[in-house]
Amino acid sequence: MKKLKLITFLFLLFSIVTIAQQKKYVSYTVKKGETIKSIAKRYDLSTRDLLRLNPDESRRPKPGTVIVVPNLNYGKTIITEAESSKEVEKFYTVKPKETVFGISKKFGITIEELKAANFGLIGGLKIGMRLRIPESKKSEPLDLSNYVIHTVVKDDTFFKLTRLYEVTEAQLKQLNPELKDGLKLGMVLKIKPLSVENIKGENDAGYFVENIDISKKLNVAVMLPYQINKYTDSTRIQNFKKNNSLLTIVSDVHLGVQMAIDSLKHKGLTIQVNYYDTENSNYKLQYLVNKNDFSNVDVILGPLFFEKAHWLAKHVNAPVVAPVFSKNQISLSAGNLIKSAPNTELLDEKLMDYLKDQYKGEDIIIINDGKAETQTKLWRTVNKFKTFDSIQNITVIKPEKGYIDSEKVGEKLNEKSINWVVLISDDTVITSSAINSLKTYIETFNIKFIAFNKGDNFDSIDNNLLGRLNFLFPSMEYLDMDATAKNFYKSYKSKYFAYPSKYATRGFDVTYDILIRLASEGSLEEGLKAGKSQRVSSVFNYDKKLFGSFENHAVYLIQYTKELLPIIIK
Repeated sequence: MKKLKLITFLFLLFSIVTIAQQKKYVSYTVKKGETIKSIAKRYDLSTRDLLRLNPDESRRPKPGTVIVVPNLNYGKTIITEAESSKEVEKFYTVKPKETVFGISKKFGITIEELKAANFGLIGGLKIGMRLRIPESKKSEPLDLSNYVIHTVVKDDTFFKLTRLYEVTEAQLKQLNPELKDGLKLGMVLKIKPLSVENIKGENDAGYFVENIDISKKLNVAVMLPYQINKYTDSTRIQNFKKNNSLLTIVSDVHLGVQMAIDSLKHKGLTIQVNYYDTENSNYKLQYLVNKNDFSNVDVILGPLFFEKAHWLAKHVNAPVVAPVFSKNQISLSAGNLIKSAPNTELLDEKLMDYLKDQYKGEDIIIINDGKAETQTKLWRTVNKFKTFDSIQNITVIKPEKGYIDSEKVGEKLNEKSINWVVLISDDTVITSSAINSLKTYIETFNIKFIAFNKGDNFDSIDNNLLGRLNFLFPSMEYLDMDATAKNFYKSYKSKYFAYPSKYATRGFDVTYDILIRLASEGSLEEGLKAGKSQRVSSVFNYDKKLFGSFENHAVYLIQYTKELLPIIIK
């Protein structure tokens, strides 16, 4: 009888446990940092529904608060002790550098499925953590075999990925629906089918990949016209600072160079740097070459002005980097000279090649300032347009009494066609009067305004107006405030208590790019051939001319949209 009672008691106890497990709702203790929203997401509820279950709770309950949540086991078959000893679930041990997204992709499950099976993930993924891997609810595993694949790393942005792989953001989102919630570290993305893979740069070198050899010790020389000799007494210092814009430029470039070197040292590189004051003097430059041995220097950054950098390259064996653009760089060359800024002819060439590819019968109106120095470029451009397939109307408008006549522009615009209005002038007055003339016709005609550069002549032009004109132009530099740029600006301001100028940014970009290439390859020449790279505001893609210098031939093509946002189109 006692045995029967015992059996009856155990049966009732088992029934009570089973019934408890089958409850539709159970209690849950809120942990530190959790909110109603985060808990609702884990239980596949809306925040509103979870609040309905807990009407007395706020959206941010205190840690230790007990709330009601759905029972994830409700409706499921209860596994007996004997069954639980069988291997009904997979287990996986987390390895270094793995992410929740990467693990979910590895096993063909969703992040939500992985988190639901592992409450320990609330505190984040940890190396050595043992995870339950549930069976996927998906009918088909993710097929990555026929696609170009990219794993998202720190500082990746849509802007970077679209330029790197030459695809659009819309194409990425179509192949990867999970991108609707943005990029996440560790995501494995389909980029495009392998059949259309074309991710190489124009020199077929592809894209440069950093692969730093921290065992390398770099020996770097920096040559800039600091003009320390001017600092002799307080009066001369004040006058020198007040009247010398070169001092500001050199100071900014120097700070950018230092930022790049410090950043690379932080990555583990050993860099020995020596700074030399050229005093902006040919005599001093000759003195430095005679007095110092540069045979063991890996690279010389500078001098600032191209002609002096060219002279130096002729008198030393070390690679010499010309950091900024000069009109004279087109005709001057040396085997160990590195031109970090592209030639202006390259900007013209890239723009015209793009327009030729895009041409679909648009009317072309060229506005020129009539100056002698722009006539060669004018007729070269006209002749280039004449080579376009099915070319329609080409009209040239020049100023009358120093201005562009608005009525004459209106007469040439075609209401039934797209109108490409091309500016060939750096003159501020001509630029302003041309744009003001077009402003009158924005609502009536379809206009794309095109210039061969966006220089000082655009300083007073409203970018909103340029957006409405679909403004297109090539550029050596473009600052997109993505994660990389934001980090640079933040670090620079933290260190120097000011935001970087374009010269500071240029100093950083050139220095970082050259040294990272040197540190990642066997030699600087191999590093320069290693492909295309994009830094804070500059893009680099080097090619060595026959018996000549290494030249950067990477430029941006920038399009202003009607939404008033500049975008990179090439």
